[in-house]
Amino acid sequence: MKNRNESLSELRKKLPYGSFRKIQTRLKERDIRFSIQYISRCLNPVHPDYNQTIIEEAIKVVEEDALQINKLCQRIELLNSRIK
Repeated sequence: MKNRNESLSELRKKLPYGSFRKIQTRLKERDIRFSIQYISRCLNPVHPDYNQTIIEEAIKVVEEDALQINKLCQRIELLNSRIK
């Protein structure tokens, strides 16, 4: 099992551009308010402020992004098979 800093580092690398604002917006919808700076600090492997809510939301963003990328790849493959 990896330590927390390594795990946070990997999670942060997988977050797409604009994820901190996306996480902030999603949490606001649940009446949980954090600044983008605090969200960034919580996901910073060097000086992490541990906040489970933010980390869980970041994981959801990465999972949803991976699912969207997978769907796009499938659509591209389908398009390529139709063109040939």
